Amino acid sequence: MYSVPVLILLLAAFAFLASRAFLLFQKETDVREKSKEVKTELSKLESRERELKQKVDYLQTERGKEEEMRGRFMVGKEGEGVIMVIDEKPNTAAVREAPKSSWWSGFLNFFR
Repeated sequence: MYSVPVLILLLAAFAFLASRAFLLFQKETDVREKSKEVKTELSKLESRERELKQKVDYLQTERGKEEEMRGRFMVGKEGEGVIMVIDEKPNTAAVREAPKSSWWSGFLNFFR
C-alpha cells in the first residue's frame, strides 16, 4: 500500500479526477452565466410581447386604425380641411448693427 508505484498510481488518479472536477466546475459556472443572460433576454421578450399585444388590441379598434392611417399616410376624412401655419421670419431691417469704429476712435474715447 505504501509502495512507490501504488502512490504514483494514486497520485495520477487524483490528478485525473481533480482535473475532471475542475472542468465540471467551469462548465457549471458558464451554465449559470448563460442562464442569467437567457432569463434577462426572456424578460425583455415577454415585455416586448405585452407591448405588441397592446398595440395589436389598439389597432383592432376603429380609433386605432384611424390614428395609424392618419399618422402614416397623412390622409383625412372627406370634408376635412387643412390649415397651414407659416412662421414669419423676423424683420432683419429693424435690427441695426453698431457702426464699427477704428482703433484710433477707441483710443480717443478712452480719454473722454
